[in-house]
Amino acid sequence: MPKVSVVIINYNYSQYLDERIQSFLGQTYRDFELLIIDNGSTDNSVDVIQQYTKDPRVSVKYYDENDSPLKRWNEGVESTQGEYVMIAASDDSCDPRLLERLVEKLDNHPSVGFAYSQSWEIDDRGNRLYLSKQLMDHLHPGLWDTDFVASGREMCQHMLFLNIIRFSGIARRSVFVSAGKFDTQLPYEADWLLWSKILLVSDLAYVAEPLTFGRTHANSLGKVVKNASVLEGRLIVIHYLLSNIEPPEHFWEIVYVPIIAYWTRLMLSGQVPLNKNLRIYGLLRVIDPHVNYRLVENLYRVSTKKLALLYKIFSKKQEVSTLK
Repeated sequence: MPKVSVVIINYNYSQYLDERIQSFLGQTYRDFELLIIDNGSTDNSVDVIQQYTKDPRVSVKYYDENDSPLKRWNEGVESTQGEYVMIAASDDSCDPRLLERLVEKLDNHPSVGFAYSQSWEIDDRGNRLYLSKQLMDHLHPGLWDTDFVASGREMCQHMLFLNIIRFSGIARRSVFVSAGKFDTQLPYEADWLLWSKILLVSDLAYVAEPLTFGRTHANSLGKVVKNASVLEGRLIVIHYLLSNIEPPEHFWEIVYVPIIAYWTRLMLSGQVPLNKNLRIYGLLRVIDPHVNYRLVENLYRVSTKKLALLYKIFSKKQEVSTLK
């Protein structure tokens, strides 16, 4: 039985798929199995995958119809055998030493349920954009400069602010399963929620060397309704974490108040369905009983700014009319 099970989910990413598969088959760590799941692709992904089916480490599942990648990842984990599991997107890539470094952390620290490395965020063409630590340094300056093993519960304080695990790492299978796997009812931020659940019951290991390359696609959050769904997912994560840990004092002004302001803008756009707004409001109210006061305060601030802008525009029009 292989020590590590890697599950790649692919849907119409044939242009990146060859690089992704080779990034695993070229790993310095060899004791792994690679399950490639094609989620109903309509491009030439199947042709790319077929080139690797003779490798004894590779197994493949093809689906005729596209379904939730979260569902496919859960199914993939269930059909593999490794003590450690890694879920992987088909448009990302990784350094040949990734598995070796992360397996070493899990082997040497039985309390660790999840291990991951710093990542490079890359664009469509593979150009490096920035390191993940640049997004997190403000949470704990210097922490992500070196390798560490830390209490998962303590790291959950950082998870209240953002998902510090930008891209996938390796989880201990027993912890992955006991945490409930991916919530398939949560289209966005399901990984954030699962990593949080894992950290609440186990420790976290981090490798400071950037061994993961996560691809960021332009305009991936371009629609208001999608942004509202992402916000709803984030609030579900925050609610879950606050049900299990005490937040830092500055959480409310740094995270919660700006979220209310952001939701107010989304709501006033008129593009978010009523039922979604009601769900978001329900989450906000569960998280903070004083949400109505905060909402009124924010709406007053927004309305005041809009009225001031309208008055300014009206005044300018009046000046132009007078000059005529």
